[in-house]
Amino acid sequence: MPDGTEGVVVDREFGSLIPPLTDEERSGLEASVLRDGCLDPLIVWREHRVLLDGHHRKEICDGYGMDYATREVSLPDRHAAKRWVIEHQFGRRNLTPFQRAELALQLKPLLAARARNKQVSEGRRLGGAPTLSQNSAEGSMNTRRQLADLAGVSHDTIARADFIAAHADDSTKARLRRGETTINAEYKRIRDRTPHVARNTGDSEWYTPEAFADAARDVMGGIDLDPASTAVANEVVRAGRFFTVDGDGLAQPWAGRLFINPPYAQPLIQRFCDKLIHHVQAGDVAEAVVLVNNATETRWSQALLGVASAVCFPAGRVRFWHPDKQSAPLQGQAVVYVGPDGDSFFRRFASFGRVCYAARGPYRRGRDALDTRPAGRVRIDQAACRQAECVR
Repeated sequence: MPDGTEGVVVDREFGSLIPPLTDEERSGLEASVLRDGCLDPLIVWREHRVLLDGHHRKEICDGYGMDYATREVSLPDRHAAKRWVIEHQFGRRNLTPFQRAELALQLKPLLAARARNKQVSEGRRLGGAPTLSQNSAEGSMNTRRQLADLAGVSHDTIARADFIAAHADDSTKARLRRGETTINAEYKRIRDRTPHVARNTGDSEWYTPEAFADAARDVMGGIDLDPASTAVANEVVRAGRFFTVDGDGLAQPWAGRLFINPPYAQPLIQRFCDKLIHHVQAGDVAEAVVLVNNATETRWSQALLGVASAVCFPAGRVRFWHPDKQSAPLQGQAVVYVGPDGDSFFRRFASFGRVCYAARGPYRRGRDALDTRPAGRVRIDQAACRQAECVR
């Protein structure tokens, strides 16, 4: 393996994975390097000469104009290199439980992607949809269990750290990293002050059950666009086009017949609803079926109901799916229909639960379509509700 420092690349993402040193640790390392030199070689990804380990030592050596040796490691791709960086930290650093959990959670998307690929490859059903298991351990290990094992913490600790990462402020996270408070204490404090409707992990990757996607296609005669999806989710939804996180559906034009199961966390849920309303008023969207939490007290829900023709309140909570985890919804859902054919929606969705017409007049496309102001209560056609009860 070649030695030397020429061409060593410091990758910003990989560098961000390295927990920062305390002032005391930094001073101790600097004194050691100045006294003895850089005794251990820096580890470099052979194929791209990217630095994997030794970021702090390289910074000190560069600052003093000192030489250092390198050792190369061959890795197949960037995902493998990222995993190497993270796993290497656990054996070399005195980390707090939160730091260990934070590092492990960096691997969550990589492990989830691997599980998705394996799940899709196991088989297909009904028009090309993947075979979905209720138990995420079938065909692959549970992601959180893998992360917990890697970090050397419990499954519950990983779950609570994930919740904290989504909801805590920077000051709280800094105290956790320094070991000045515990994951359990901060989880309880944050959860107790968080409204029930907002108590999600911040993880928006939950996919629509096949029965709801099929019903939406039946009502609209097809789905032209799903602006908040993934390749795996679209195996079930079967939209003509879909946008992923990387494609940024909020930055793209929407048109035609839409199905949307948007991210439920704020501010994304508000932004997706606002954009849909904009395209309905502009006459771009002909029809839409939107699967959201039943949170009628929120501004986004009031605005969405303002352009709705009908809404279904499923009996029981919707069990969303994912190839690597199990759904445990905290509240009920609503399926909102925007379009001219409320009767078809009524007939098709009545089997899921109560269906009501929104009594704001007939559906009209264009800027004068409907009043979307969120203030006040949405009036529900009581006769339609009674009719729904009779149908069921």
